[in-house]
Amino acid sequence: MNNLSVQQSFIFAPLKQHKVINHFYKNMKGSIMKTVILFILFSSLILAQDGGFFSGAGGRAYIDISTGPSFPLNNFGDDNPNNQRSGYAQTGYSVGLSGGIRFLNLFEISVVGFRNAYGTNLGNLIESFNQSNPGAGFNASSDSWEIYGILGGFGLSYPAGHGFFGDVKVLGGYLNSTSPEIMLRTSSEDTYAKIESSTSSSLIYYFSGAVRRVLSDRLHLSLGLQYIWGSADFKNVKTITSIGGNINESTASFQRNMYAWGLTLGLRFILF
Repeated sequence: MNNLSVQQSFIFAPLKQHKVINHFYKNMKGSIMKTVILFILFSSLILAQDGGFFSGAGGRAYIDISTGPSFPLNNFGDDNPNNQRSGYAQTGYSVGLSGGIRFLNLFEISVVGFRNAYGTNLGNLIESFNQSNPGAGFNASSDSWEIYGILGGFGLSYPAGHGFFGDVKVLGGYLNSTSPEIMLRTSSEDTYAKIESSTSSSLIYYFSGAVRRVLSDRLHLSLGLQYIWGSADFKNVKTITSIGGNINESTASFQRNMYAWGLTLGLRFILF
């Protein structure tokens, strides 16, 4: 095998010069700005209300910490060596930190940051190399997947009675994804393959649901489910192969779906 099949604009004309479109564009910008200003004013008025207005689900402001297993989906978790989008990710873990400010008793504005890490499942990739190179005896090692997210959005908390609450969040934001470097070796220094690490930044969406139990006025315990989804473009991912000293380098660009779901166990600290 002398090569490795690796994991792989319209430019719109400036229409604003057209008078009619330019007029529409200016009006649209003005409408957006008015909406943003009204939203900020509305939120400020709500947040300025008396503390009793926020009595419902445990305080006006809080900080959550959570952790739990995370399960990659779609081609992020695929281990098919014939699919260039395969991420080979296996079950990992997630650590999250979030905060929120409540309004209208049931609703909240939320900010979430998280870090997920995943090992790799390279069994099928090793088997593919060994089938293509009988007797070579490939084995493999790799770094871990690392993804970081910063998101913002809205949440809803609903009292379920007996000290329990149901929480739902829908958020969107920024994702930074770093794929692992994968190294395949044999007993011969002249026969190996390396897929280099690559980093991508993209939009990400996040949904979570949890059941929360009040432990005290300042401390709550939660058990939840979260789901993240988005697409990341990995560009110019380099692969180097050497078969008997015959070295070949290639690059590929491709889009990978970054989907994962997870279970979380968390603590909420009520600030005020």
